Amino acid sequence: MNRLRHLPLLALFAGPVLAQDRVAITSLEPPQLAIEIDAAKTASLIIRFDRDMDTRQHGVTGAGSSFPTVRHTYWLDARTFALDVTVQPEHVYSIPLVGVGSMHFTAADGTSLAPQTWRFATTGTKLGEGQAAIAATRLFAALRDQYSYRDRLGVDWQEIEHKHHDALIHAPDGPALALHVAEALAAAQDPHISVRWHDCTVPTFQRPVVANFDPRGLQKAFPKLQRVGRIGMRGRSDDGIGYLSISSFARELREDFDRAMQELRSLLDCKALVLDVRANGGGDEMLAKRLAAFFVQGDRIYAAHRMRDPKAPDGFRVREDHSIRGNNEPDTFPRAVAVLMGPQNMSTCEAFLLMMKQAPQAFLVGTDSYGSSGNPQQHTLVPNLTVALPSWQALRPDGTTFEGEGITPHIYVAATPEQLADDDPILAEALLRLRGQR
Repeated sequence: MNRLRHLPLLALFAGPVLAQDRVAITSLEPPQLAIEIDAAKTASLIIRFDRDMDTRQHGVTGAGSSFPTVRHTYWLDARTFALDVTVQPEHVYSIPLVGVGSMHFTAADGTSLAPQTWRFATTGTKLGEGQAAIAATRLFAALRDQYSYRDRLGVDWQEIEHKHHDALIHAPDGPALALHVAEALAAAQDPHISVRWHDCTVPTFQRPVVANFDPRGLQKAFPKLQRVGRIGMRGRSDDGIGYLSISSFARELREDFDRAMQELRSLLDCKALVLDVRANGGGDEMLAKRLAAFFVQGDRIYAAHRMRDPKAPDGFRVREDHSIRGNNEPDTFPRAVAVLMGPQNMSTCEAFLLMMKQAPQAFLVGTDSYGSSGNPQQHTLVPNLTVALPSWQALRPDGTTFEGEGITPHIYVAATPEQLADDDPILAEALLRLRGQR
């Protein structure tokens, strides 16, 4: 039997209250935070909106074991979107619904849906006696003793524990428990916190970010752009300015990153360079160092961190510095480089931005980065159920934390999606500076 938890519509999604003119979801099937869903009887997922929608597009996208196998997507009518799916028992499903980007939910009147996540759990193996209560105890102990940003937002974690206590300790099975844990942790608004049940990884917070990058806006300045594997593009202007974009430092994309490094070497004869990381959300800091080392000179401290330690007087260990060493010739670029940045940058990419602030010939252009870097560590609550919690506070070289603030560019340039798709003011400003026209 399916057991559905019905919540008031305004409580469906964690995050800021939406403006009145934004598209709203009136119902979901299965409902948000539903548990004990019978996988064998769930062939379709349904989303209903409060107004007529643009049925030429939709905003459901995802991958991995926490995203259902989608066989077909279609509009039943102007206000009802459906997905024919295959879901598995013993799973927690997390489905991003987006209102911006290349795939999005937009109404016929032009208004859009705010980014949000739809979560539900299928029936799984029953938990042993007292296991849910043990998980709840371990969860809040880990938050108290190990979570480095526990106090950042002033969240009353005792109140959160009280609010979610009954749902946690009475969870009937592992997927339901994982879903309730993710819901409790949403209060942190921390993209580095996630919950894992078996091989299903469930984020607890979806960043409300509008990208400041659109590849269409690059074409006028660099008409002969070429793809670089799965993570980038490269080009060269008629007057000898190079362009390289790198959209990820992910360890699993190392081969693509290696190819990007070869493309960078082919641009080292350019008179100036645009290095575009606006679409980069982080990854492996060692890869970021390999890129920054082309521009940094000598040994430089670019950042620091302090680890959470409940036994220390102030709750943290002594600060540890992060340093980078620049390359020797010929893998160097001693001329001007403009680094394009924005709100999609977080974590390792923010470390990269701090590295590039140590390069004397580099300047950063765009808008502030997102501001999130935490070195998450796994904590086991019960067998097969873990939670990843940030374990350190990332610091600028001066010792200040940038969590929730981001890294600030040298030259602030904002742009609308329409501008980015046309002339790209951020790129245009960088090129003016590189050409000495500003």
